[in-house]
Amino acid sequence: MNAWKLALAACGVAALLAGPAWARPTVYPTGTTIFQPEKAMPDVFIMAVHPDRVSIIDRNGNEYNSWAVPANYQNLRARLDENGNLLLAGTVMDMSSAAALTEEHPTYIAEYDWNGKKLWEHKVPDGLDWHNDVTKLKNGNILYTAYTVIPEEYQKQIKDVELPWGTFKRSGVNMRGDILREVNPKTGETVWEWKTWEHLDLNKFSPVCPNSDWTHMNSIQELPENKWFDGGDKRFAPGNLLINPRNLDEFYIIDKASGKVVWAGNHSYKTGLAHCHEPQMVEKGKPGAGNIIFFDNGLFPKTRDRVGLTLLGELNPVTGELEWQYESQGYSNMHFFSKTMGSESRLPNGNTFISEDNTGRLFEVTRDLKHPEGGEIVWEYMMPTYSQRSRIYQADFCPQLKAVRRVTKPFAVIPPDNADFHIAPTIRK
Repeated sequence: MNAWKLALAACGVAALLAGPAWARPTVYPTGTTIFQPEKAMPDVFIMAVHPDRVSIIDRNGNEYNSWAVPANYQNLRARLDENGNLLLAGTVMDMSSAAALTEEHPTYIAEYDWNGKKLWEHKVPDGLDWHNDVTKLKNGNILYTAYTVIPEEYQKQIKDVELPWGTFKRSGVNMRGDILREVNPKTGETVWEWKTWEHLDLNKFSPVCPNSDWTHMNSIQELPENKWFDGGDKRFAPGNLLINPRNLDEFYIIDKASGKVVWAGNHSYKTGLAHCHEPQMVEKGKPGAGNIIFFDNGLFPKTRDRVGLTLLGELNPVTGELEWQYESQGYSNMHFFSKTMGSESRLPNGNTFISEDNTGRLFEVTRDLKHPEGGEIVWEYMMPTYSQRSRIYQADFCPQLKAVRRVTKPFAVIPPDNADFHIAPTIRK
């Protein structure tokens, strides 16, 4: 394997193997730790993405369905479809092998029915390294992100940069960028592609990231119907694509028909984006509709005020202003931090579901502009492992969820005060 592949693989695996190590004690409770039914969004199910399975659970952690993740799948991305099928992508990597980081690894994208039967499978072609995201478009095709080496004629545009600590060597180095690839899952035919190096500035980069990871595209969304387009702003046409090249610290919207970048966005709060995940335009009918919510990890921030702190933001894409944010308060407070991964979803009651992946914490917060942190935690669930962008779905999302017979009504969970929460010495048990 080339040196750049080895370096990138090591970074990705380190992120996954970190598990619940970020700002976390060695021993901690798992399962539902907080639940206020009167404040949380009612009638929902959570899709918890574990390393070995994807499970559907209720607020109290009761499991109603699960799909086994194929052996040795790493770097998972899972989405539930409105027909109850599961879209799952993963890279096959045997971590028990001494050569795990020095060999090529195939990636598969597949769809499974509610009972776990594989309906189709797409192998990402050699020469493309899938990572981070896959989604099903309204036309039934799948769209995914993948790395590949930037063609030589484009690499000639790349310049070295003088930094305070010396020359950052970028020219003459095999640099990789992302492509978006739309595939017909029935035929395997590629019907559309978009290449970062043809549309983005090759000399805009993050000096803390390797040349093998220029853009690190980690999120894609097909824009929903929205008020901006209804008002005449064609940049936000439904079907255009909202993308997040993480390492450039900027969101973009692509006009699907022409491939042109028609919008770029960031925020200015505490010096702006710091290698974020999951920008999503809020759908009509939900508080904040038309705004873009995002999980701003706080990886490589530009100010010490952001070190060790993740920010959940809501950006007005027309004014460029944050209309709401959720963050833990206090200079040394690391109560909300996921160095890598992470996702969020706006709920119909205005609350926001958050998947703090490195810690395995799934939680829901209110949207309260008067609250010092931006909202109150009204539900919290601790996974025994890290999460991989877990999601939340309303009970009427698909026929299978509608048909679920709950084992019990949801019960409130009031946690003890930390000062009173002790583990008894073993001799007393």
